[in-house]
Amino acid sequence: MQNAVLDSWGAYNQRRYGCPWVCVMRADGSYNFEPRVGTYTGNARQGEGGDLVVFEPVVGQVYGYGQKDYRSSRSMVCYAKWDGSGFVRCDKLGRELKA
Repeated sequence: MQNAVLDSWGAYNQRRYGCPWVCVMRADGSYNFEPRVGTYTGNARQGEGGDLVVFEPVVGQVYGYGQKDYRSSRSMVCYAKWDGSGFVRCDKLGRELKA
């Protein structure tokens, strides 16, 4: 599989919000930023909108992603796992969320 878009952002206030990020989740639900698994396509320094892209997603792998809010302790954090054709929202252990 080639690169896949995990989520998209519109323009944002770069003084308040950080660059959108993505990482892989370990089996115990902890974050693993060591392998660089994706990138944000917008210019984060200017607050440009863009896509959060995962490089060659792995079937069953849970990805954590989000965006830091510097004015709040409640930054956006989400989880999704790759099912072979798209990302499915889940919790940090990979259990799918009910709609």
